[in-house]
Amino acid sequence: MKKFNTIFFTLLAALLFAACDNVDVDERLTYVEPPEVGRAVLIEDYTGQYCVNCPRATEEIERLVEQYGDSVVIAVAIHSGPFSKNKGELSPLYTEVGDNYFTKWGLSSQPVGLVDRLYGPMPFSYTDWGAGVNFEIANKAPVTFYTAIDYDAENRKAFIEVQTIGLDSATVSGKLQLWLLEDSIDSFQLMPDGSRVEHYNHMHVFRASVNDPWGDNVSVDHGQVALKNYEIVLDPAWVPEHCSVVTFLYDDKGVKQVVKNKFVN
Repeated sequence: MKKFNTIFFTLLAALLFAACDNVDVDERLTYVEPPEVGRAVLIEDYTGQYCVNCPRATEEIERLVEQYGDSVVIAVAIHSGPFSKNKGELSPLYTEVGDNYFTKWGLSSQPVGLVDRLYGPMPFSYTDWGAGVNFEIANKAPVTFYTAIDYDAENRKAFIEVQTIGLDSATVSGKLQLWLLEDSIDSFQLMPDGSRVEHYNHMHVFRASVNDPWGDNVSVDHGQVALKNYEIVLDPAWVPEHCSVVTFLYDDKGVKQVVKNKFVN
């Protein structure tokens, strides 16, 4: 990947420069302790275009992002469930993968969501999301990620490299998950007053899972790196400049850390 190649050659140059000095071999390489990393929080917003109250959940996400920052609160709008269907017709933002998640967590009403999957299959109202975010950001992340994305515009293909770095004193294991999101999608939405807005601006919409929909096994010790590479071809309707990749690691106790990277800088 281009970003990591730049880092590699910079380090290589530094090592070659150091080799010119009369320095003992044991003194040339120094282990650097991985720094503590603040916790980012994943909000899975299970929503639908036919859900009249779902815009209220969107407003709560916007409030939390404004309060904590978009690198701390990372939301994913997963269009799924009964309010992504109308008389058997699926909404334009519906995905089968998202609907499988909806079923997996045993969801029924909307809007509803999960905050770092803290409560397993027990979702809670968007009015409680703020409390969940406040609780989670007090913790330190046991891992961090470096994600590099190379986009081939001619073939609409993205090459994604992820480094998962262990920060905890103990081994950290879980499922590594990558999701492709798209912002600024112009489509309809039913509103709380019962009206239908034809040109609603849909943000952080789940489009696809880059890897297996349930993630790949990853295990890292303190200071170690687990490397994964992925590819995905964009649907012709998706706008690359509006896309991003959300990377997170989770287990049956919740999400351990999450980051979001723009698709095209």
